[in-house]
Amino acid sequence: MFELDIEMLKEQGLQLMDSAKKTAQDLADKGKNKLDLLNQQARLSKAQRQLGALVYSLHKAGEENPALVEKYIDAVAEVEKAIEEIKANMTEDERAEVEAQEAAEAAAEETPAAEEETAEGEEEIEEEPIQLRGETKTCPVCKAEVDGDALFCNHCGAQQ
Repeated sequence: MFELDIEMLKEQGLQLMDSAKKTAQDLADKGKNKLDLLNQQARLSKAQRQLGALVYSLHKAGEENPALVEKYIDAVAEVEKAIEEIKANMTEDERAEVEAQEAAEAAAEETPAAEEETAEGEEEIEEEPIQLRGETKTCPVCKAEVDGDALFCNHCGAQQ
């Protein structure tokens, strides 16, 4: 009649289990890569906003502080390097997916109103309230009041 080959069933079961384990691990790794990338992209955006706010506040005050600006630029470069390392560890499919998503986001940011020129030949600038200051904290070095999310003190340059 019908004979069961226990060893064959056991071997097939182990192969299925190994395959499921590998698939689950691949999915977990892919999710971790995406999460790490999103976290670094958020850090990059924050560092770039802070650099812009610093340059703006220095310009508005008529001051210059090249050393502090350089610290912020270095912080941005450090985050950009971390993003490139994450992308280098991704598979080709993951990289292609991320690049397609970044291209779609860049295209969504471009608006026809920003591309149209005014009668004077100048581009229109969307008026959006810019919030340069939010919560504040005290610098541990010089005790000056700085943005709550600042990477460096805009008075003494100490890392926060």
